[in-house]
Amino acid sequence: MEADDLRGASFRVLTYRDGRQVICESVETEVAARTRFASAIDLCRARDDDHAHRVELWPEHSLLEARPEETSA
Repeated sequence: MEADDLRGASFRVLTYRDGRQVICESVETEVAARTRFASAIDLCRARDDDHAHRVELWPEHSLLEARPEETSA
C-alpha cells in the first residue's frame, strides 16, 4: 500500500513485514514523519502474529532511523 500523494514530500516512512515492504508513506515535514513513524511502530507492536516487522524513516535518500525487526515471544 502506498500513501504517496505529495509531490514535494521529503520524508518517507517504510514498513516491512517479513522483509517485504508493505506500506510506504510520504510526508513533507519531519514532525509529520516522526508521527507516522511512531504510529507504524505502535501498529507493528500491536500485531499478534509470528511475523518480523521493521519500520524505517527516510529523509530524502538516507536512512535516519529504523526500528529493528521484532518477533512475537
